Amino acid sequence: MIHFHLRGATYENPIHKSTVKGMENPIHSHGDVMTSYLGLLCQGKSDFDHIEPFRKDPVFQTCLGVRKVPSSPTLRQRLDAAAQTMNANWNEILLQESADLFRNVKAPVTGLTAGEHTMIPLDIDVSPFDNSGTKKEGVSLTYKGTFGYAPIFAYLGQEVYRECAASGRQHAQSEGWR
Repeated sequence: MIHFHLRGATYENPIHKSTVKGMENPIHSHGDVMTSYLGLLCQGKSDFDHIEPFRKDPVFQTCLGVRKVPSSPTLRQRLDAAAQTMNANWNEILLQESADLFRNVKAPVTGLTAGEHTMIPLDIDVSPFDNSGTKKEGVSLTYKGTFGYAPIFAYLGQEVYRECAASGRQHAQSEGWR
């Protein structure tokens, strides 16, 4: 699905055509690097080192439509270099691709009416779960004083679009989210 929606294999994606300072002829295309990282993110994995098991996974490579899955150092270095290269425009490209994805899959974004105006709110919040008395892995003291998990939810309009599980001690106002 990711490959299909990002137009990865056709190399129409603007990331494939972008330039990153010092990496004009990379071994791994910019599109393959970004698509591989998006493949990780779609599985709830954001650490660069999480790419390593997928380097030998032909299903991951085929499903994403990438020629070669990069190593964790390549992934880290390329994303760092792109962030420092003003003309790479990866942020703008990803924002446009995200908007195109919502449009292409016809994802519902239901607005809320306030008087004569319809607005689309974005609400992101932690919701501590009480798992006191359990022996689950990752359970810790939440900011509400119970032992449990503290997942974060994102609502766009009236729909839930993102959920991230986390241990109870993690909170956006303390150590932040990784």
